[in-house]
Amino acid sequence: MSGILTVMNKKIKRVKRNYKTKNSDSDVKLAVKVGYACCAAAEISGDAVISCGLPDGSRALILSDGMGKGIKAAAGSRLVVSRLRRNLKDGMPVARAIKELNRYMIDHSRECAAGEDFATVDLTIIDPAGCRAKFYKMGATKSFVVRDGRVRSISQAALPVGIIPTLRLTHISASLKAGDIIVMASDGITEADREDMEAGWLAEYLSDFVEKSPANQTEQGNNETLRHMSPRRMAAEIMQQALQRYGGREQDDLTVAVVVLYDEEKDFTDC
Repeated sequence: MSGILTVMNKKIKRVKRNYKTKNSDSDVKLAVKVGYACCAAAEISGDAVISCGLPDGSRALILSDGMGKGIKAAAGSRLVVSRLRRNLKDGMPVARAIKELNRYMIDHSRECAAGEDFATVDLTIIDPAGCRAKFYKMGATKSFVVRDGRVRSISQAALPVGIIPTLRLTHISASLKAGDIIVMASDGITEADREDMEAGWLAEYLSDFVEKSPANQTEQGNNETLRHMSPRRMAAEIMQQALQRYGGREQDDLTVAVVVLYDEEKDFTDC
């Protein structure tokens, strides 16, 4: 593999946080682990990803792919994730936060000597109290939710932010339970195989990962495995799978985020 393309392990991190979710029988502690893997196609990646807690107790994961490659793309994606993160942490409703970001990016393009400045927004809001996730996608590629070896793809057609002033925002909602895995990625990952542009290889990998895991022997074993599962390692494995599919052709920036949800106190229980 080309020397300029390296998996940046120092960019990979894990976030762990405990929550209490309301249940008719008892309180359930839901833990969230997040891991990232990034690979730059040039001197700097045009992708950016971040995770942060929000005032209402939910957790936001933001992934952005800047226009083009290199420094300009990196500046655009980092601007998107930092401003959207600030808006959300300030308590803005999601729709307002994204619309404010869109207006800012349009104004920034007018003032920028380099011309147009737009970037994708891939935003997942995890609500541990309600056991739900909301997916907002502006020009972003599909995400995946894995449960018991079954893989659901989450996709939505919309323009990136910074192009048109009027946005019609919608989202896709999904229920969550302990044991679920969420995977977000840039198009460098999902389009790694030119003969499989629907990322079927990634869905198959995720299904096989769960099916072949020793965790499937028992529910208790499953919970124990998830306790010690490294989303960082899983993200790195997905990265390597994508890199192999590029072969000798030019690569895009690659970024993947993996979220593992598990119950700290009990076996898996639907909320």
